[in-house]
Amino acid sequence: MIISKLKIENYKSIESMKLEFVEGKNIIVGQNNSGKSNIISAINLVIGEKYPSKRFDENFYFQNSDYFYIILQLSNCSDFDKEYLNNYNKKTGIYSLDNDLNYLINSPDQLDEMGFSSSWKDSSQIIELIESAKYIYISLFSKKNEDTIYTLTLQNYDGSLCKFKFFANELLSSFITSAIIPSERNLKNELVVNNYSWYGKLIKNVWENMNEKDKNLLGQHNQDLTNVTNSIFENLTDELGKSVKDAIPYNKLEFKLIQDTKTDYYKGIKILLDDGYYSLLDDKGSGIKSLMIIELFKLYCKKYHKYSSCLIVEEPEVFLHPQARSVLSKKIDQFLTGKNNQTIITTHSEQFISNFDIKQLTFISKNNGKSEKHKILDTDFTEKEFQKINIITKTENAEMYFADTVVLVEGGEKYILKKLFEIYKDELFLDYNNVSIIKVGGKTFFNIYKKMLEKLGKKVFIIADYDNFKNEVNDFLPEDLKNLLNEVKGRTSGLKKYSELNGQDKIDMDKIFEYLKQHQVYVLHNGELEDYYNNVEIEKLKQNNNISGKEVVAHYISTILNLENINNLLMMDNDFKKYIDLIIEDLSKKSNDTSKNHLESS
Repeated sequence: MIISKLKIENYKSIESMKLEFVEGKNIIVGQNNSGKSNIISAINLVIGEKYPSKRFDENFYFQNSDYFYIILQLSNCSDFDKEYLNNYNKKTGIYSLDNDLNYLINSPDQLDEMGFSSSWKDSSQIIELIESAKYIYISLFSKKNEDTIYTLTLQNYDGSLCKFKFFANELLSSFITSAIIPSERNLKNELVVNNYSWYGKLIKNVWENMNEKDKNLLGQHNQDLTNVTNSIFENLTDELGKSVKDAIPYNKLEFKLIQDTKTDYYKGIKILLDDGYYSLLDDKGSGIKSLMIIELFKLYCKKYHKYSSCLIVEEPEVFLHPQARSVLSKKIDQFLTGKNNQTIITTHSEQFISNFDIKQLTFISKNNGKSEKHKILDTDFTEKEFQKINIITKTENAEMYFADTVVLVEGGEKYILKKLFEIYKDELFLDYNNVSIIKVGGKTFFNIYKKMLEKLGKKVFIIADYDNFKNEVNDFLPEDLKNLLNEVKGRTSGLKKYSELNGQDKIDMDKIFEYLKQHQVYVLHNGELEDYYNNVEIEKLKQNNNISGKEVVAHYISTILNLENINNLLMMDNDFKKYIDLIIEDLSKKSNDTSKNHLESS
């Protein structure tokens, strides 16, 4: 089974949110404090290895709400551990209900009071019900000062519901196994050795499959367990070592029995690592812990878990250098191969967003203290548009997915534009307002970039050359202005330079320019970036520094441009400067509104 949807209401910063997940990789991005951690926390409450708390503190409830609920939907229901359920040996009461999803958050006691009765089902009948289900819902409902309602419900293809009277963690583990790694790596919580945790099962399976020689040694030499333990875990140690050696340089890695737990020796097993300092894994940095947990979970799923597994990692990049991040990203992707596995990661790192499907991405933002979701679905674009988007996701423009505002340009304008914002505002203006300037690589991509980014909840500005009026600008015009532009083209034998227009042609073009400007599409009247150069000075620079090529020249200009020489190098008393001023004004207003809202909410 896989996680297909998550519905959250009144939980922490989330007033109401419905998230869709796809098979394989899922990526959640957004600024700090936008609510990403709350999404992972919500999933952890529902399918984590700990049974949910009976009652929750005030800070779990959104603002003044007196309740919250979390509903997780699982699909691909036929993929589950039937062998485990066959040995479940517990009869379970099942309520048969109609197709009202409001029943998902009702407790068995409430259903009894409403007049519904349950019928007892044995393991074989439960297996039949699960196999014929379309979705499985795991629901948690919490009301202040009342006990938590934690329930399991099946939905059939006709919409009818089968709700379980009792829901034990053992039942959940037959559906899906998950490793949830929060941003603060705490091995005491994440590598727990007990009968229900995936790590406990891994260690127990390895331990119980020791050979006869090791069993005899263990019985005869209880006082010298170190060598025996090494022998038992030799293969696992070798495999783990091979998996992590390209990311973590180390001298020694071993599993060791730290404490005498009498009959259940395996519960005292700890991991020690010599990466220059021989110590418990608990004492290592967050980056090493992340990598080890992920590799251990991969090994557990490979060796002992035949069914669906979900790896959920919050900020996998924490305390890892760039090369190690790339290694870890590949290792997370490796987890997805060969089985019906799924990953959900939250990240601020570009290394984890490369060569992906745009439908795998969810952007989380926060407005007025409320977390909001933005995601692209199958129905949002045509097949041809998705083909273009797939080209975009393979570019090196990953930073735009983390931005709140994106300024799109065709090429070298990026370098000079960034410098102009620093000169006309301040050096940190773009960073402070979370703005990215992105090269689209060709005018035909302006429209699809804009549509995609706006669907992801971002404000988009375009600064385009005048030659976009040939065809591309039609993507941004209503029908009447398209016709008007064609009339101007007809009267001017294609389209003259703006400086050559006069009379009605100029009036009509000004009307089109104004409409585009109102929709944040800023077309350069003079032509292209080079038409705003002081040609005499720029030619001197090119000759003196032996440089050529539009982008190379633009990049060089940006390195020497400052307030003192700007008017000597560029002609800025025109529309180019006005467009920059408009963007600065818009972003400054947004920044002030955000600060005001923050103060009011405080």
